[in-house]
Amino acid sequence: MITSFDLSFHATVLGQSDGPSFASQPTASGTAAPGAPAAGTPGAPAPKSGFADFIFLAGMGVLLALIISSMLGARREKKRMDEMMSSMKKHDQVRTVGGIIGSVVEIKPDVVVLKIDESSGAKITVVRSKIEAVIPQSTTGAA
Repeated sequence: MITSFDLSFHATVLGQSDGPSFASQPTASGTAAPGAPAAGTPGAPAPKSGFADFIFLAGMGVLLALIISSMLGARREKKRMDEMMSSMKKHDQVRTVGGIIGSVVEIKPDVVVLKIDESSGAKITVVRSKIEAVIPQSTTGAA
């Protein structure tokens, strides 16, 4: 035979609420709050802290802001590179990712031909995506 104590124990410890609730019945220490397990009951959930929840949500918000910021920064950089590539023309001085500086001789859809030595007329072909920067003319005339 199942007693009311057995039902109350199983409902409290196992977290089941399909049976009748006996939490509002008097206990040895007095009356328990309706719908809440007694304070000394094993398995009773610890009270939630609102501050911990706030800290967690604030951390998630900061993380989301950093992710969005990095996405926007990458988009801005890609737009800047596209503008630089479209404005590049013959006789511009450019620097490659590898550090080679040369003058643009010919521009093709996917490659750029650079003259790297004036005296010998040495030329190299570089993939357009490996052009790092177009060097302003005011800095190249000083050397």
